[in-house]
Amino acid sequence: LENSNQLPIHPLRLCKDLREFMDRDAILSVDGNEILHYGRQSLPTFYPGHRINSGPTGCMGVGLPYAIGAKIAKPDKQVISLHGDGSLGMNIQDFDTAVRFSLPMIIVVSNNEGWTARTEGIRKPGRELGFTRFDLIAEALGGYGELVTKREQLIPALKRAIESGKTACINVKAKGVISPIVAAVSDKRD
Repeated sequence: LENSNQLPIHPLRLCKDLREFMDRDAILSVDGNEILHYGRQSLPTFYPGHRINSGPTGCMGVGLPYAIGAKIAKPDKQVISLHGDGSLGMNIQDFDTAVRFSLPMIIVVSNNEGWTARTEGIRKPGRELGFTRFDLIAEALGGYGELVTKREQLIPALKRAIESGKTACINVKAKGVISPIVAAVSDKRD
């Protein structure tokens, strides 16, 4: 799935392209449900203190504040915050904080149009929220925003985000898939 060209973009493909783009000493914040699990599996960090996430039972919504703290502490490092659309929705107002303090970092959203991971055969009321245009919110707050709908657009968008010198949000239309954790639990039930 890391080499998939399916649309919407599979989260593992998103992670692979992000991995190829990131500096080896980048500080990575990962936040969400589905994308948090995929990011843990496929995005390495090579230095202590260069990966920040909520942990296996932590709360969603902490990724952007963590990234802000990382960029303030290490202004010379590339800081990337990978989010699900639900987790970024919890603290998108902190994007304004990053812009006000001129923190050039990149927020990447794996936007699968809903809260929680999909579960095969189970309808979750409230899960389907539609596609949030976080890229337009970023622009409205004075940052850089770009929408990515095809995988070949991602790395050029990330490069433009860095070139902008602003707090940036790359909003990726991602495939909603069964979470690796949900799949593992489901397998154990059979």
